Amino acid sequence: MKYKFLFIAIFYFLIAFGLKAQIKSDKGPPSTPEEIEKQYKRNIKKSIINGVYIPVDINDAMKEMKKLSSPESMEKFKNAPENIIAKKLHFGLGRWLIYNWNFYYGSRLEHYLKGLGIEHPDDMADFLIISFHRYLNGKDLDSLKLAEEFHKKRIEMIKKSRVVIDTIRMGKP
Repeated sequence: MKYKFLFIAIFYFLIAFGLKAQIKSDKGPPSTPEEIEKQYKRNIKKSIINGVYIPVDINDAMKEMKKLSSPESMEKFKNAPENIIAKKLHFGLGRWLIYNWNFYYGSRLEHYLKGLGIEHPDDMADFLIISFHRYLNGKDLDSLKLAEEFHKKRIEMIKKSRVVIDTIRMGKP
């Protein structure tokens, strides 16, 4: 009984000490607007972030996606209909693109896509998935038109959400 109490006391002490040490040493993501802007400006100049190569533009992204994909998966991807490919792969390939190509904290590709008018990371991923489908099928990427479509869809989504919020505020069902 005496040793059991001693063991439990040491166990809790080590856990508490270990957690405190982790919290102190873990800097985490930037928390102030100034820190976010500073990190963004650093990231958009980097060719590698977290050990992953970051493409510089759409053509470089297509080459990199081809390099990272197996021939079998590219064949399946290529043969799928364009109008459903982004919806189907958004939570797989799309999440990979968002996370590894650093669309939330800035990268040179994210900065390039913002320059086309695509602001949201989810839209960036879907844009790249559709572009890659076109690339594999030998179609014109038509990047500017596609970017404009994504921009318009996002604006419409924002307008609709504002109408819903205003309706809720006014107490209408």
